[in-house]
Amino acid sequence: VVGLLKADVGKIWAWLVALPLLVSCFFGLLSEYSAIGQTMTFWGWPVWVTNTCITFMLLVLALSGSYNCAEKVGLTLGACQVLLFITMFMAKPEGNLLLEQLVEFPFQDPDYVKLVTANIGAVIMPWMLAYQQSAICDKGLSEGGAEHLLIERIDTFVGSFLTQGVMAAMLVTIGAAIRPKESVDTVDDLLTIFARVLGSVNGAKWLLTFAIVGACMVAAIVQTLTASWVLEEVWNEGPSSSSERNTGFFHIRQNIQARPIFYMAYLVVCGVAFVVTVATSNAVDLSVTTQFVNGCLMPPVVFALWFLSAFRLPEEYRLRCFYKWFAFALFAICSGFCLVSIVFSF
Repeated sequence: VVGLLKADVGKIWAWLVALPLLVSCFFGLLSEYSAIGQTMTFWGWPVWVTNTCITFMLLVLALSGSYNCAEKVGLTLGACQVLLFITMFMAKPEGNLLLEQLVEFPFQDPDYVKLVTANIGAVIMPWMLAYQQSAICDKGLSEGGAEHLLIERIDTFVGSFLTQGVMAAMLVTIGAAIRPKESVDTVDDLLTIFARVLGSVNGAKWLLTFAIVGACMVAAIVQTLTASWVLEEVWNEGPSSSSERNTGFFHIRQNIQARPIFYMAYLVVCGVAFVVTVATSNAVDLSVTTQFVNGCLMPPVVFALWFLSAFRLPEEYRLRCFYKWFAFALFAICSGFCLVSIVFSF
């Protein structure tokens, strides 16, 4: 996205989109580090030990030089989130109450407005959108464009519903099991609620460990890659294709020499996230705040994608007629709500 903007409308416009993306990636990575670190305290792991392991794993994936490796690890870990669909039914939410609250919108409540914005930011994440574009370039999918485009659109369509479903499953589980005046401020509060749903503290520990660590690790992989790709695209011509560079640990030196900006940015992002999250402990608030920030930073990214898709892609791939303006209207509604929510959330 940033590389195409730079080539098409100039470096200034590229930076106007790159900066929100970098901020979104940084806040997101802080949230992932914090959530994983606090979750592993269930098993007696100090946060600094957990965060060291996270950093090591992320650096190993980056130094391997293989996008396919990072993708397979991310998909495997991310699949753990489907466990939340099971707990949603185990929590036995009241059907009538659920249906009633589906049509209740208490916008006068600042916390509700912030939660809705965070929900939008959790599903339409700026870094997720940018990652998909850069990942396609990194795969080197230059032939069979129409076929690849169809597959990527199907991926996006299914993924949008799946991510929203995971978010809904978590909210329904907590909403059905939480007691009056009970708060959810830390992962220990989550453990209490899920232990009540499952009837077992150890069972809740295992489920939350797989679900949270799986979800956060795949997000951390995407965020670090996206931040590094964005900086590389702004300063260089764009990320190199995986087919044009060496893969495997025997070629680490060659890869670093070929892509110094990418690896320097990757190391700095991981290092700063490690230091900051060792010093903080409120993973739940940080997670909600991060998704809120994602929602607020979404507009420049989605409209840059819309502009490029509608006016700058080759004619056969451009958005057309009704769909083009329908997408614009949806983006405008979501973006407008997120921007207005800034005023009402504080």
